Amino acid sequence: MATFLQEEFLRLGLSISPEIHEKLETYVRELEHWNRRINLTSLRGVDLVRRLVVEPGWIGTKLQMSGNLMDVGSGNGCPAVPLYLLCGLNRVDLVEARTRRAAFLRHIAKQLGADGMVIHKLRLEDMKELSVAVEWVTFQGVDPTPKFLEALGSLVPPTTRIVWITSKEVPAWGSAARISVPNSKTVAWVAQLDNALSV
Repeated sequence: MATFLQEEFLRLGLSISPEIHEKLETYVRELEHWNRRINLTSLRGVDLVRRLVVEPGWIGTKLQMSGNLMDVGSGNGCPAVPLYLLCGLNRVDLVEARTRRAAFLRHIAKQLGADGMVIHKLRLEDMKELSVAVEWVTFQGVDPTPKFLEALGSLVPPTTRIVWITSKEVPAWGSAARISVPNSKTVAWVAQLDNALSV
């Protein structure tokens, strides 16, 4: 895994510290270990490293993410864990309704010594409030339906930047900017929440 990580980061022109590299190795190792017991991802080997670690990290770096982030449908920890580590975020709130996946996320936060990772075991629609203001919201395994965006609108300011990471063929998403990961089907659609709500 260490070799895969290094090669994939070099491929996208990213340089990371040995400390962050070690933490990302821990994340990948734990993801593979837990994946034998609960279905966290169908990806394996270099595909897992590329799609769940390096590509989200490249997106976060490209967007110069900083401050606080909320990740919805966190499941296997992507993109929240790589973004937290690679962008040096202050805090990431991970929203995951499924019990065993939330348990995995709590385990990862403990393994990484990541006090800034806060796990919420509930559905986004059941969240009453966030204890901190967030500058960014990410989601990957969730589609930006009107109901989903309205639920976000009750929790974060309209100027919050939302990032939808997907490999689906989507010709356009309103006025959102499209960022394509080099040599990949993965794209990030980026918009302010108020613009997304008007789509």
